[in-house]
Amino acid sequence: MSERQTILLVEDEKDVLMVNARLFARRGYDVRTAQSCTEAYQKLKETPDLLILDIMLPDGSGYDICQAFRQNSDHPVIFLSGKGQIADKVQGLQQGGDYYLTKPYDTSELLAVVDMLLKRHLQAVQKRQQASVICKGSLVLEVDNSRALCDGRDAGLTATEFSLLLMLVRNPEQVFSPHELYEKVWGMQAADDVRTVRFHIANLRKKLDADNAPDFDIVSVYGKGYMFTTMR
Repeated sequence: MSERQTILLVEDEKDVLMVNARLFARRGYDVRTAQSCTEAYQKLKETPDLLILDIMLPDGSGYDICQAFRQNSDHPVIFLSGKGQIADKVQGLQQGGDYYLTKPYDTSELLAVVDMLLKRHLQAVQKRQQASVICKGSLVLEVDNSRALCDGRDAGLTATEFSLLLMLVRNPEQVFSPHELYEKVWGMQAADDVRTVRFHIANLRKKLDADNAPDFDIVSVYGKGYMFTTMR
C-alpha cells in the first residue's frame, strides 16, 4: 500500500482489541482503537478508511456509532459481535454495516473481509473520479464543475455549451443531427430552425480553439450533423 489505510477498532474487550490491533498492524494498516462510544466518537473526527465495531459497549451501542458514521462517510463498516441472532445481523446491515461477523470468528476470514471491502471501496472511488473527469488529450472536462480545460486553460463555457460538448465527447466519432442535439441538450423537441445549434457549435469551437487543437476537433459532417473526434 502506497499510503497506509486507517482502521478504527471499537471493542471493550481489551484482549480482543489488542489481538486485532496487532493483526492489522502486521498487515500494514494504521490501527487506532477505542473501548467506548465516547472514545469512538472522538476518533471518528479523523475519518478512518474502515471501521470495525462491537455492538455492546459500556456507554452505548455500536449501532449508534455506525449510524453517526454513515452521516458523513461511505467507508466500509464491519460489525464484530457476540450477538449472533439473525435479527442482530439484520439490524447491523440496516444501520449501514457492510459485513457482520459473529464471535468467535476466524482471523483469516476477518482479514479477507477487510482487504476485500477496502479494495472494493477504493475501486468505487476511482470509478467516481474517472466519471467526473474526462480527458481527451489536451481537452479535459471537469463534469462536477461544468468546466472545460484546453491545455490547462479554462475555456469559459456556458452551462449549455458545456452540456453540448459533454454530449459529443461522451459519444466520440458518433454523428448527431442538429435536431438530436437540440432535443438532448435543450431538453425539448427541435423546431425546423436549428440555427441555435449551429450558433452554439461555432461558439464552442471558437472557445476551445478547435482549429488549432492538436489532438481533437468538433467536425461538421455535411448534411448529417456534428461529431467529436480525436487525432491519435
